[in-house]
Amino acid sequence: MVSTDCEADILVIGSGFGGLTAAALSARAGARVHVFERHTRPGGCAGDFALGGFWFPAGATVVTGLEPGGILRQVFDAVGLDVEAVPLDPSIVFHLPDRVVPYVASHAAWEALFAEQFAGAPAGYRRFWRWVRLVGGEVYRIGAALPSFPLERPADIRRSLRAVSPSLVLAAPWLFATIRRVKRLLGADGDPAADALINALLLDATGATATDCSAVQGAIALDLYRRGCQWVDGGTGALAMKLVRAIRASGGTVTFGNGVAGLRPDGSGWRVRLDDGTTLSARAVIANLPPGGLDLLMGRPPRLPEPGKAWGAFVLHLGIDATGLAPLHPFHQIVSDLNDLETPGNNCLVSIYPGRGDRANRWSISVSTHVPPAAFAVPPAQAQRLRCRLEGRLLEAVRRVIPDVDHRTLLLRSATPATYQRFTGRPGGFVGGLRQTPSVVALRAPGRRAGRGMVLAGDHTFPGQGTVGTALSGINAARDVLEYLGMEAPL
Repeated sequence: MVSTDCEADILVIGSGFGGLTAAALSARAGARVHVFERHTRPGGCAGDFALGGFWFPAGATVVTGLEPGGILRQVFDAVGLDVEAVPLDPSIVFHLPDRVVPYVASHAAWEALFAEQFAGAPAGYRRFWRWVRLVGGEVYRIGAALPSFPLERPADIRRSLRAVSPSLVLAAPWLFATIRRVKRLLGADGDPAADALINALLLDATGATATDCSAVQGAIALDLYRRGCQWVDGGTGALAMKLVRAIRASGGTVTFGNGVAGLRPDGSGWRVRLDDGTTLSARAVIANLPPGGLDLLMGRPPRLPEPGKAWGAFVLHLGIDATGLAPLHPFHQIVSDLNDLETPGNNCLVSIYPGRGDRANRWSISVSTHVPPAAFAVPPAQAQRLRCRLEGRLLEAVRRVIPDVDHRTLLLRSATPATYQRFTGRPGGFVGGLRQTPSVVALRAPGRRAGRGMVLAGDHTFPGQGTVGTALSGINAARDVLEYLGMEAPL
């Protein structure tokens, strides 16, 4: 086995948004940073890939956080990157069984539109949306201050003090409540269609419906799409590649096609074994992995989320001939059963990505729905039947947006939790982190520090899923390792 002492200050495992954010900030601070990614493209579950002449996102991800003062915007500003982003208004279009509802940005416009679309809904729903605006706005302000939760060390308190203000009283009473409790207190109950719209957005953004979704996480999930939802040419994969360029511009390295295969403590640092057999040393490691993925690298049985605590995803990828189609909004939430959104296929997100240049009429469409990973941990024949059934359900959802999609389809593929396990190295195929219930958010969030000079980043740490959430996890990971190395973080 070849042994090479690379003298890295920080070695980053994986190039998801958490790892790339941490690496870019650390390299900007002057640390010698090396990123290793097993695949040929960056971004992890928010990356992209080519298939059959079409370009697809690895997961259906709506870009948020690039508005002035947004978390992603702060990251890109700190590493000297300019990003062009077009605000989306509406941010998403909901397709309920009997109506189509655009989720518009203006709070006043949404209040008027909701009153029109849900004319029979009790007045408590109007009070609920005003609560969302107030509490969601306060949680947004707290997030933009880049807090470091949970408060495990004095450094976490110091970093989080910027979030302290008198307006905290808006969010503090709801820290351990659920959205269902808020709705009931405000009288926002009794309209199945309105409840389904709320639950659909909560499920996609937090992994939980109103029944058990954290009130504070739910408030920002419902409000964030108004405060900053953007369209970026090339999607999240293009943003990931920009961060790669920033790392390299600051003297760091990013290596594709050679992942980390093993990891062990080595004196005051860490010894890392790569897929090609090379071993490297680093003073500190940032693992852009769920805890179970880190366990495997260290030769331990993987820790997996308890049943019902996290989701997998089933994703249908379509390549279509869009000749003659009028431009469409890129994001559509399709709800086929108002009373049961958690059964796979009953609630899904349709994401549309038109081609560019001479391939403008070749559109890539990704359709995602939540599934329990155990659903596919069955004999192959049974798994194949489930795959076919879900492909049919998701294709039916696309017909709500493009009625003649069957005749336009040139490519049809699907991904299961087993696909994500194989291509992302996530044990069990879990994606999107933990369901955001009161027991795992803010002060109760899972810790990210895994050992001396070892920090986790990604959707299984505070604040959770999405590019904004994983970017904040990366900010805090960079802060931790840079402080450990006696260096100052840019954010």
